[in-house]
Amino acid sequence: MLREGKIGFAEGFSLFYISSLTSLFLTLPSAVIEDGKNMAWLLFLLTIILVLLAFWVISELMKRQPELTLVEVSEALLGTYAGTLVNAIFFLHFVLREALLFREYAEAFLVAALPRTPISIVISVLALAAFTSAYYGLEAIARAARAALPFVAVGLVILFIAILPYADLTYLYPFRLDKPLNLLQKSFFNYTATSELIASAVIIHCFGNWHSYRRLGFLTLAASGLTILTTTVLILLVFGVQGATELIQPFFNLSQLITIGRFFQRLESVFLLTWAMVGFFKIALFLYITTVIFARMCRIEDYRPLLWIITLLCLAVSIIPPDLPTALQVDSIVFGQLGLLPTVLLPLLLLICCLVKQSMAGSKKAKNRPTAE
Repeated sequence: MLREGKIGFAEGFSLFYISSLTSLFLTLPSAVIEDGKNMAWLLFLLTIILVLLAFWVISELMKRQPELTLVEVSEALLGTYAGTLVNAIFFLHFVLREALLFREYAEAFLVAALPRTPISIVISVLALAAFTSAYYGLEAIARAARAALPFVAVGLVILFIAILPYADLTYLYPFRLDKPLNLLQKSFFNYTATSELIASAVIIHCFGNWHSYRRLGFLTLAASGLTILTTTVLILLVFGVQGATELIQPFFNLSQLITIGRFFQRLESVFLLTWAMVGFFKIALFLYITTVIFARMCRIEDYRPLLWIITLLCLAVSIIPPDLPTALQVDSIVFGQLGLLPTVLLPLLLLICCLVKQSMAGSKKAKNRPTAE
């Protein structure tokens, strides 16, 4: 049986909190503002609630199968063939997620700091860094994330404080909802498909027990969601609806505004380190998760021999989109409505199957119980 090792609560929180922040540094804030306009804060608040409900479904599923991971639960509940098909969907989801992370982060580096560097070189460097980290295992990634969390947190706090003078509260007005159900629909179909929901269930045994897993999951998703919500509101207050929707990387543009006196300017170069650090942990974690899913499907005790194959597969898929707009369009399609299948719908189906099987087993046991004369 494949063993990933053990990580503490602080390390697990640091790893998944940093991983969940990745979308903040890419195009998520501008997409949320484009969909929600001046009510973008409410749209993302609804998203946080829906994501927490989706995690509750997965945690209830794992509670009823405490000895198994999500990959093994699928086969135990649905049988070998149907369970393998479900696990293949999980695997393809993470392959596409990892490949698009390679591409989007490489494009972001080109726009922000390396305009003359070939994109193939940047993607190759990201792939090599992810491969090296995943090879050393989850414990190494989690401990590095715990060491990096104070720098990420301090960087975000400094950004929030420094950008407050540029905020204009009038950008929040008017508080009006013409179609509240439409806002709820956009929140569910466009932003609820969070890959960390599945990733945490694949390595659930690393957290020690189910109670630690559930507590860590709820706390991480709530903390990262509130952080992204706060940053989205600041972007809206600084740039307005029209300005924010025209930005590809609004967080980077936000950091460009910070100046301290005459000598401390262009501080976005400092925030690039935080940006790169967050992306590195997510890419490394998801490459590890992708390989572990495939190893468990094939019942291989060591995932490392598969690591270079999975890395090359993700690398090859990442260069298929011809340009950044196409990559973003694929991202919105695959991880919008289609992303709900592996992250929400399949775990819900597995939970229903588990409840039905347990109910049938309880009824059968009660029927076979001898009655007292």
